[in-house]
Amino acid sequence: MGALLWLLWRPSSVTILLALLALLFRFYGVQQANDVFIDEVTYAEMARQMADGQLPSILGSPFFLHPPGSFALNAVFIRLLGLAGSSMDLALQLRWVNAVLGVLTVVVCVVVVRRLVGLAPAVFAGAILASDPFVLRMDGRLMMETPAGLAVLTGWLIVLQALGQSPGRRRVLLEVAGGLVFGLALVTKDMTVMFTVVPMLAAVLWRRSLQPLTAVRVIACTLVPYLVYLSVITSAGLLPDFVDQKAVGVLRITGAMQMTGFNSVTGTDLAGRLVELSGRFGTSYILLALSVVSGALAARSRVHIRRVVGLYSFISGLVGTYSVLFGAAEEQFGYCVVLAAVVSTPVAALMVLERRYSARRLLVSAAGLMTVVSLALGLQARLAVDDGLLRARDFLTTRLPPDSKVGLTTVTGEFALLPHGNWEVDPSLKSLRAKGAEYVLTQGRQLREGYGFAAPELVEWLQANAEPVYSFTGPTSGDTVVWRLDRSKLDAAVEAGHTIPPVTGGYP
Repeated sequence: MGALLWLLWRPSSVTILLALLALLFRFYGVQQANDVFIDEVTYAEMARQMADGQLPSILGSPFFLHPPGSFALNAVFIRLLGLAGSSMDLALQLRWVNAVLGVLTVVVCVVVVRRLVGLAPAVFAGAILASDPFVLRMDGRLMMETPAGLAVLTGWLIVLQALGQSPGRRRVLLEVAGGLVFGLALVTKDMTVMFTVVPMLAAVLWRRSLQPLTAVRVIACTLVPYLVYLSVITSAGLLPDFVDQKAVGVLRITGAMQMTGFNSVTGTDLAGRLVELSGRFGTSYILLALSVVSGALAARSRVHIRRVVGLYSFISGLVGTYSVLFGAAEEQFGYCVVLAAVVSTPVAALMVLERRYSARRLLVSAAGLMTVVSLALGLQARLAVDDGLLRARDFLTTRLPPDSKVGLTTVTGEFALLPHGNWEVDPSLKSLRAKGAEYVLTQGRQLREGYGFAAPELVEWLQANAEPVYSFTGPTSGDTVVWRLDRSKLDAAVEAGHTIPPVTGGYP
C-alpha cells in the first residue's frame, strides 16, 4: 500500500490523474451542456473562411475586432478532419478542440503551481481548475479565451523557467520562447496584452522583480506574431479597416461604448444577477475576487518569481474589476482572471503560513472545501442539459411544414440558423406582418441582455397573443420558444400602431 501511495504521489502520476479528471469534465456533455452562443457560430464561420484561404470576414466585411489566432487554429482542424456543415454544426464539432486545450491548461497550471510552491498546493489548484464551472463553460464552447488562456499560462511557465536559469544561452532561448508564446496569446486576443506585457513591465518597476533586459527580450518576441499579422493586413490594403475596428474595440473595452455585456442593458441588476448565478458559479466568483487579493499578497514575496506571478494576478484582477464596473462586462473576460487567481492563491496561502503557521488547519480546510464545492458545481454544470437552440432547430426542421415562414429575433438565431429557405430575421410586429411570418423564435435571456434584434417587450406580446408550440428552458438562453402567430391579432396590433420596433440591426 505504501508503495502504491508513493507511486501515485509522484509529480508525473499526480499530473496525469488531474489531466484525466479535467478530460472527463470537459468531454462529457460537450454537445449539450452549453447552449450555442453567438460568438461560437461566428468564430466557426471565420475558421471555415481561413480553411478556404481567406481572411476572416463578417457579412462581407473584413473582421479585425479580434486577431485571427483561434480562427487559424480551428481552420487547421477543419482541413485535417474534413469538418463541414452549417456554422452551428461546425461550432459544435470544434468544441472538441477547446475541450482538449482546456485539459492542457490544467496540466500547465499544475506544473506552474508545483514550481512555485510544491506538489500538494498544485493538487488543490489542479483539481479546482479541472472542475471550475466557469472555466468549464468557456472550455465547453468555441471561445477564443481557451486557446488565449492556455498561451498566457504556458508563456508564464516558460518565463518562470527562464528566471530560474543562470545568465546564458539557455536562459535567452527560454525568454525568446516565452515571448513567442505570449505573442500567440496576443494574436489570439489583443486583450491578453494586459495579462502578459503589462505585468512584465510592472515587474521591472516593482522591487526589480524582473531584469529590464529580460523584459525587453520577452516583450520584443511577444510583438513578433502580431507584427506578422499586421504585415499581412497592410499588404492586402486593409490597414484603414483594421484601425477603424480597433478604435471601436478600445472604446468598448474602456466602457466608452456599451454594445454588449451587463453594462449595455439599462436597468440590469448586476448584483442580483451575480446572486442568481452563485449557485452555479460560486467558487468561480471567489476565485475572481481572490485574483486581486492573492496577487497583491504574492507580489510582496521575498522570492522574485512569486512576485512576478503576484503582479500577473493583481493586474489581471484589476482588469476584470474595471470591466465589471465600467467596461464591457462580458462573462468571457473573467477566464484569464480565474487562471491567474488559481496560480497566485497558493503562493499567497504559503506566505500566510510562513507568518502564522497556526493558520495551517484553517487554510487546508478552506482549500479542501473549495475543491469539494468546485467538483460538485462542475459536475452539476456538465450534467446540465442546455441545448435549447439545437432542439429548436430540430423542431423547426422536422415538425413544421418545409415551407413554413419563421421569424428570428436574436443575433444567435440569425448566425446559427440562416440561410434557410423561408426563415429570416423579423424582430418586430411590423416586420413579422410584412413578411407573412407564421412562427417566431425567441430566446428570452438573450433578448433581455442585449444579444438580440427584438425588444424584450416582443416576448411579452407573444405570451399574451401567440401560441407556444415548442419551448425549452435552460440556464444560458432562458426560455427558448417557438410561437405560432395569430394572424388576426398581429394585424390588429400593427394597424393600431403597436409595432414594438427592434432595438438594433436596422430592421423595420
